[in-house]
Amino acid sequence: MGRTITLFILMLVGMIGQSFAGMQDADVKGKVINASNQPVASASVYLMSSSANVLIKTAVTDENGDYSILKAPKGSYYIQVTSVGFAVTKSSVFELGDKNIQVPTIQLSPQSQAIEAVTVQGQVPMVQSKNGKLVLNVENSTVAAGNNALEVLKRAPGVSVDKDDNLQLMGQQGVTITIDGRQTFMTGEQLATFLKSTDGSMIKSVEVSTTRSAKDDAEGAVGSINIVMKKNNLEGFNGTFLVSGAKGEHYRGNSSLNLNYKKNNTTLFGSYAYTQNKRQFDLDLERTIANGNVSTDFNQEAFLVETEKNHNYRFGVEQKTSNRNTMMLQFTGNNNEEISENISNTDISKNPSVVDSILRTTAISDNRFNRYSTNFNNEYKLDTLGSRLVFDFDWSMFKNSNDNDYIYRTERPDGSLYYPVQKERSAMPSAIDIYVAKLDLEKIVGKGKIETGLKYSNVKSDNNLQFDSLTQAGDWVDIANRSNLFIYTEQIAAAYADYSRAIGKWSLKAGLRGEYTISDGNSVTKNNRVKRDYFDLFPSANVGYNISQNHILNFGYAKKITRPNYRFLNPFRYYIDKLTYQEGNPYVKPQYTHGLTLTYTLMQMFNFTLGTDITNDAMVESLGQDSITNETWITRDNLAKTSTSYININAPYRVGKFWTMNNNFTGIYMHFKGPIAGHYADLGSFFIQANSMHTFKINSALSAELSFNGSTPFLYNVYKIHGRWNIDAGMNYNFKDQRSSLKLAVTDIFRTNKNTVSTDFNEFQSTFRQYNDNQTVRLTYTYKFGNLKQQFRKKESNNEETNRAN
Repeated sequence: MGRTITLFILMLVGMIGQSFAGMQDADVKGKVINASNQPVASASVYLMSSSANVLIKTAVTDENGDYSILKAPKGSYYIQVTSVGFAVTKSSVFELGDKNIQVPTIQLSPQSQAIEAVTVQGQVPMVQSKNGKLVLNVENSTVAAGNNALEVLKRAPGVSVDKDDNLQLMGQQGVTITIDGRQTFMTGEQLATFLKSTDGSMIKSVEVSTTRSAKDDAEGAVGSINIVMKKNNLEGFNGTFLVSGAKGEHYRGNSSLNLNYKKNNTTLFGSYAYTQNKRQFDLDLERTIANGNVSTDFNQEAFLVETEKNHNYRFGVEQKTSNRNTMMLQFTGNNNEEISENISNTDISKNPSVVDSILRTTAISDNRFNRYSTNFNNEYKLDTLGSRLVFDFDWSMFKNSNDNDYIYRTERPDGSLYYPVQKERSAMPSAIDIYVAKLDLEKIVGKGKIETGLKYSNVKSDNNLQFDSLTQAGDWVDIANRSNLFIYTEQIAAAYADYSRAIGKWSLKAGLRGEYTISDGNSVTKNNRVKRDYFDLFPSANVGYNISQNHILNFGYAKKITRPNYRFLNPFRYYIDKLTYQEGNPYVKPQYTHGLTLTYTLMQMFNFTLGTDITNDAMVESLGQDSITNETWITRDNLAKTSTSYININAPYRVGKFWTMNNNFTGIYMHFKGPIAGHYADLGSFFIQANSMHTFKINSALSAELSFNGSTPFLYNVYKIHGRWNIDAGMNYNFKDQRSSLKLAVTDIFRTNKNTVSTDFNEFQSTFRQYNDNQTVRLTYTYKFGNLKQQFRKKESNNEETNRAN
């Protein structure tokens, strides 16, 4: 593996060297005037590739109407200028070589004060680098239209999901998920449910980062994924209506309505989305349990049908109370109902060719998930240099009920019963209340900037698992050691300070964050209580070097923490079926990760990221099985040392006049060292994840998209994750009214996006296969109504806060 990483580094250095040797940068300068030959100040100037219509660089004219675009690469270009009150104007095409060029003066023509909102298709690249983050721009994407947020996130650079829809970044778990820079407070199944019920057409972009500053929460061993929602700044009343229908194994659909009203300094906004999905999951599980010289084989086939109904809504107000102060108050809600029926048959045998018994299981699940949150934000600009004071308060409440009914029939091969039919039921109501307050100060001091702030969060999680069985007399009785009341509370107080400054071609940002945590995990039923309090310091540093605007290097270091989520701490057994369960461990401790990242950006388009994450006392799955009862279980322990090295390459490319593509490749080496299931494991694996997205501009109204996703096999601890791939395609038609669009998308065309996981580790022998009904055909219609004319240009503020997702 060392040779592989070395080869990657040599390739990267070679590419950088070739870029330096083969490219000479030049400047582009010009002037913008109006019809009266007067200079136009504050006009937006775009350097556009003439062959690809891709935005390369931007500039703004000064008070004399002059602009300068420095260090542009060789190529064929034209200048495009926009300014409020003027028509969009383009220059003639010119060739830029080794020498600076003066573009002929551009004269703007007047236009009505109310101008149509400017929509320039093909200018914004699908993936770009901003402030050390890789940004996937999915607004108006054909494949994303009508899909949910989880499907959109899968297409982001370095992002993948496991068989349980847990998000991974650079092949690792421990990712912080935020929406518009704010906490989601969800992980695992709850987060997946929430993302699957969020309308993907409302997402503007996805920001992926493997670095952090002191301002960011230390939570997240790998990095963060921030979902940026669309924001409407048009004057007056306007909105968007969307309806989408799809067919997989079953029909599914969703619709949404977004409304916005802006008058002077007041903006009112609201949205509502309804989703109804019916999906089918096909599962196969083979495992062997050894007892001395005798082995028992289990061959399980399961068929799961899941029906989901979801209501997602948001409304709020933004009020600019003065030229310096802006307040925003919003409420969001999510109500999800999921009914599933799981039918499985398990052949049990001691001789692979002879079935001794058959376990037939029917499980009916009724899961209702409700999430409500309120956010208040106030931003006060201290001066005109960029200093500001921001206060945030969040309150979130989660209510979840999960009711399950189980029927077990253990039959002989001839269909007669070994035992009487067994019936069990479980109920797990849970409630989580979260309060978060923080205060951030950004102050320009001399040539640098100081960022400092305080944060406090208070979380309470109440889980009450009840497990009953039906007796032969027809009475429901509590099952011993199954039911459990678990109450978890956690408080985190944090303070941080960051200092950043540019010194010539160098940029520096260094900071320190301190977090004091108090937690109390109380298993009332088992009379087991684990209290902890600890203080940690989390240093971070980022050093950048701008060799030129086309060659930028950045090195980052950060210490991070991953705390166990609440269900990992709850010491109860969650049964998947009669013979398989998960068990919580209240003694699991947080894990700490040291992350190093080196990034290189070429021509502001090609991005290379090389990183290493080292984790001690890593939280990993520990296996267990009982050769007498034939039960198999999974729990979590701090067992091992893990290290992950990765290289990510993102490369957009132009083929001809109408075909653009974006290619993303991630090479990952993961190494696990430590005890697991009573044995010592020293295992490593290298694998590749690849994504290639293609856009075809057929004409002004019609476009098409094609995407490929794939990954090679690899080892994750003792699990072998088999390779998989899929191809998606879509077409988009914009009607002449410029308000309507119709999009057709087909996902997993060849039905190849299947999950296969196997284990061959000492006595643990198993193979798991799953298909999640990914092959669908979807048709989406979108209509925009109301005022679509922009009265003035407003610069959106960028909330840089990245918070811990509990």
